[in-house]
Amino acid sequence: MKNAPMRFDGMSLHHNPHKLVIENESRLRELPTMQMIDRAEYTSRRPCVISGEGELYGTGCLDQYIVLEQLYRTQKRGKLALSHMQPIYAYLKEIRLLSEPQEDIIKYRFVFVEAQSPRLRVPEASYYYTVSQGESLWDISYRFGVGIDELVRLNPQIPHIDSLDEEERVRLC
Repeated sequence: MKNAPMRFDGMSLHHNPHKLVIENESRLRELPTMQMIDRAEYTSRRPCVISGEGELYGTGCLDQYIVLEQLYRTQKRGKLALSHMQPIYAYLKEIRLLSEPQEDIIKYRFVFVEAQSPRLRVPEASYYYTVSQGESLWDISYRFGVGIDELVRLNPQIPHIDSLDEEERVRLC
């Protein structure tokens, strides 16, 4: 099975990284009790950190690395999409060359950090959302905090979750 390419802010990598680490961590507070049994209480979630290493190769590999550097320099958040993971909005925190660039291969390392932004709640009276240009079901899932599987179940008329028509109505609940 071929994985979809890693995408960030509209740019697709021609070759997926060979090493990928996804770090999710919760903040817990331990609470001692009178019965000598410790309890833990969830207090919050830390931003997801996605790091990895890869190689860009073939003609145009230097151009692709330059685009990554430009995205890093803008320091704006963008949508990060990886195979088998719901897209998140993230910042490109680090991009680093691991060796001297060759004519047809560049080894690099990257670090993305999830952008902490509040998700919108589905209004009680609103069961549908009207799609804006360029949005996907992944975007709507993230925006409203509705699981992608639930959106797919509620919207069987949508054949491809990555491509929606502008002004299309998506059922949220």
